[in-house]
Amino acid sequence: PASFNPSVDFGDVDFGMPPSPAPSAGVPDSLEFDPTARPGDDLEADLSDPLPPPPNAGPADGLEMLSFIDDAAGRETGQAGAKVRRFHVRRRSGKVFGPFDEGVVVKMLEDGQLLGNEDVSLDSEQWSAIGTIPTFATAIQRLMEGPSKVVAAAPVATASDTEAPRADPGGTQANMRRLEQLYEGRMAAVSVVDRSGADAKIKKRIPMFIAAGVAVLLLGIGVGTEFGTRYGAFGRRALFPARVSDGSPQAELVNQARQALLQDTFASYKQAHTLSAQALQEKEYPAVRSLWCQSVYYLQRKYAAADMADMSRCRDAMEDIALLGEKDVDVIKVAASLALTSRQADAALTPLLDAYSREANQADLELAFLVAEAQAMKRDQNSAIETLKKVLAADPKSAKAHHALGNLHQAAGRADDAAASYAAALEADRKHAASAVELAAVQLLVRKDAEKGTQSIDEALAEDVQSALGPAELARARGLKGVALFHQHKPKEAEAELKSAMEKDPQSDFLKAQLAHVMRAQRNYEGALPLYTALASEESDNLEYADGHITSLVMTGKMQAALDAVQKASGQFPNEARIAYLYGRIEDALDKLSEAEGHYKRAIAADAALVEANLYLGRFYLRQRRNAEARTQLEQAATKAPEHAGVRSGLGELALAENNALLGQQEFERAVQLDPNLADAHLGLSRVALLNGDLEKAQTEANRALELDPHLLKDGRLQRGIVLWRLGKLDEAVAELEKAKAEDPRSTTIPITLGAVLLERGELPSAESNLGLALSNEPSNHEALYYLGLVKAKRLEFTQAMDAMRKAVERAPKRPDYHYAYGVILRDAKNLPDAMREWNTAVTLDPANADAHEALGHAHLENGEFDEAIASFEDSLKADPRRTRVLGSIGDAYFNAARWNDAIKRYQTALKADAKLTHVYYKVARAFTEQAQHAKAIDWYRKASSVEPENPMTYYYLGFAYKEKNKRREAVQAFKDYLVKKPDATDKKDIEEEIYDLQN
Repeated sequence: PASFNPSVDFGDVDFGMPPSPAPSAGVPDSLEFDPTARPGDDLEADLSDPLPPPPNAGPADGLEMLSFIDDAAGRETGQAGAKVRRFHVRRRSGKVFGPFDEGVVVKMLEDGQLLGNEDVSLDSEQWSAIGTIPTFATAIQRLMEGPSKVVAAAPVATASDTEAPRADPGGTQANMRRLEQLYEGRMAAVSVVDRSGADAKIKKRIPMFIAAGVAVLLLGIGVGTEFGTRYGAFGRRALFPARVSDGSPQAELVNQARQALLQDTFASYKQAHTLSAQALQEKEYPAVRSLWCQSVYYLQRKYAAADMADMSRCRDAMEDIALLGEKDVDVIKVAASLALTSRQADAALTPLLDAYSREANQADLELAFLVAEAQAMKRDQNSAIETLKKVLAADPKSAKAHHALGNLHQAAGRADDAAASYAAALEADRKHAASAVELAAVQLLVRKDAEKGTQSIDEALAEDVQSALGPAELARARGLKGVALFHQHKPKEAEAELKSAMEKDPQSDFLKAQLAHVMRAQRNYEGALPLYTALASEESDNLEYADGHITSLVMTGKMQAALDAVQKASGQFPNEARIAYLYGRIEDALDKLSEAEGHYKRAIAADAALVEANLYLGRFYLRQRRNAEARTQLEQAATKAPEHAGVRSGLGELALAENNALLGQQEFERAVQLDPNLADAHLGLSRVALLNGDLEKAQTEANRALELDPHLLKDGRLQRGIVLWRLGKLDEAVAELEKAKAEDPRSTTIPITLGAVLLERGELPSAESNLGLALSNEPSNHEALYYLGLVKAKRLEFTQAMDAMRKAVERAPKRPDYHYAYGVILRDAKNLPDAMREWNTAVTLDPANADAHEALGHAHLENGEFDEAIASFEDSLKADPRRTRVLGSIGDAYFNAARWNDAIKRYQTALKADAKLTHVYYKVARAFTEQAQHAKAIDWYRKASSVEPENPMTYYYLGFAYKEKNKRREAVQAFKDYLVKKPDATDKKDIEEEIYDLQN
């Protein structure tokens, strides 16, 4: 028999035929069986096929190739019922051979042709380890447990002891015999392949294939839905959503987070956010994600402090949270939170009410708070209050409920109820700092109680409480502290506090409005304007902001912009009295008189309680010299608001217009007490001080008035220019009046005053030009005619001067100063009688007119009417006690009346009153000379020569006095000094003769 080598053979069977010829030299001698190769002497036969007819011819080597047809396995009678599995075998090297029946594979294992580390497959596609097949695993296990088997060279291997399926008990021997019959002894060693029963096996495996396909399909669906949808494999997340187990650490975190939401502080909402996030680290729980998102939305709604990434995460998580079910309360709460954050109250309220109506949710306080918030957002305050009352019935110590209730009362204008609710919230939770902030707002902004407001804001800003406030709440608290400081009359500190608050919340309209108000109160309209501009653009329907914006434009001199703004506001608020009043102010400033008057009257008709409309209409009438109408409006304003600073100032102006300076001063002083920053009151005090001759105070008050209102203050620069004029600061006066003229080119008063100042400076052409401008605007203006008369007189154009002054007197016959000036012009024109007539009229109109009395005294003195002169001088001194020069004039009257002692007495009184009256020394000496009291005369002449060394007459009379006292040398010196002081003296020759006589 042929030798058998188990390391290289696959159990080929030798049927006793002669040994096959040796392989040809062209075939490689491989140590590993290659089933895919077609060796020349190995054949494979399908034993289930019928015997073929004898061949007509055979191959050259005497062998015949067999066709193995698997589907013919069932044709043999003995094999009809067999179900055989055939396996392809793949070595570790990757070579594949087969298929083989299970028995053949077992045989190959037993013979050592297979090592047990190969892979097998039924379809050459899905491979598995050979040991995974039970039959083969059993064979391998048996081989491993049994003794080593020596394989002898035998023609036919014994049947396998395994329980692998076989067609019949003697199948192996039958197969061998069949092969021998088929090949008639013409075969070499062959691989046995038995495909009998293949169809039956396939049919038997069909259910298995279907089941496998269904399993694969289900597996694919499961994997796809697990990773491709939010529902999980087969919708497990929707059917069985993840929930936190009771008693777990996550459950404790969730409970703490829910309680933190109910505490209603910035710190507690952040705590809820942190705690719920910790619970979600373990696993994604939809209900916990809902809680986390609620905290995010609270932080955004209440404090604008949510992270935008968190907001986006919540929007993405809404569909996952919705897996809890449409009616689930956590789904409803987070959806409502999102809607409320987006200001969509309708979208939030309906599902909230539906959830809250269910009995299972009645104890959910957070759900109730969301319901109340949605109702409040829809302005259904009554329903919101009822909802909150239910919460308080369940939890009377809920600071969140008390605070929300306070907000509703505050929005409805019920300050007392709001304050009570905020106080209750603080009583329930001292660290609910937001309630302290809002309580301070009620006290400061509504009740105007600075003391209690300050106390509340201090509580909110306490170190151990402040952390509970969000950034916006902290900024509001700081802003309210600024308001408290403003109420305490500390505007600078208030402004600083409000600016600090705005750094924390620059977008807060509340802070902008309060800062603008404080700046406006300080007359800082430049600073307030940008704030009001922003507020008015953001909330165009807010009357307060529109008012502040227009007022700031007016006060900063931006009249065209103010006109545009008030026209827009007038269209938006057609029947609003405040806007009509501001419209009138602007038209008034633009000198549109009829339009201004109409707007003021429209404002009064729209709101009879609007005091400002009456006030400014009254002041408008005062400027038009319609004093009776002005009195009506100002008295109506005083009836409405007797303690209004502007009204008191207006009454002061009326008093000045009626020449009642004392009453005017009283009213202005009262106005300043009520409002120290009222520019009109300070201007009025300047005018009173000017009338009283207190020029320093007049200048101080005028400067203060212009500091407070540099743009809109009527006649402010004019008044300061007049004061500077009276102070003799003519250059400064001209500069100020030129500015006033540029700001108000339509004014008549300003060019008149400027002309008067230029007249005093001696700039007659410029003076006449300005006065001509005034007269071109108002030809009958008596004041312009008055100063024009003075200019003409200065030019010695007495005819034109008298004509202009006469017209002025005719148009203002009650002006004593006009009569006095007219008298001076007549006197200079050598018409003393008419001059005295005008001066007498002046003192009749104004007995205190010192100038007229003094002029009359000199006229009487000139006429030799000494007693009348003395009387007039006495009246002048009485009218103006500081006019000490009149004492010298009285002495002159006594001197001319030869009443030497009275003259000396008056002269000496004058010197005591005013040491600057040095000319009196000479007159005293003359009086003593007339009395022949030469010794006393010499003393006074010597005093006169020391104080007035340039007066030659002093030396003249001193020489004669020395001569009388026989003091020749002194007399000669005095006469010589006289000739030196007066070299062209008409009596020079006489004096030289006196000197000659005295020297000889």
